[in-house]
Amino acid sequence: MEQATLIVPKLYADHHVLAVRSVLLSLPGVQEVYASSALKRVVVTYDPDLISADSLAQALRQAGYGPGEPLQLAQVPQGKEDGSFWYQFQPRVTRTNRLDIEMSGDFRKY
Repeated sequence: MEQATLIVPKLYADHHVLAVRSVLLSLPGVQEVYASSALKRVVVTYDPDLISADSLAQALRQAGYGPGEPLQLAQVPQGKEDGSFWYQFQPRVTRTNRLDIEMSGDFRKY
């Protein structure tokens, strides 16, 4: 058995960890998968006679979690209306209920 450690920047939530584990554990020769969204690492224990480290990386790439591929964030517009996602929603106006204020902090009544 061998171990491969893959850096996966797109691994940032629990559902990504589950998806990566599912993909890798379905491959022949994969014994164990440790995936951490906090560390952005996947450690795979596998049988080199049945599968290669390159095949592991390729399976992750096909699933959308390519090792070493950076997470791409949306670009913030330059302060002008350009029809982008950032300008599609109207600003939200909220109003605090006076009763909520009275029941919190120094105003709390017992």
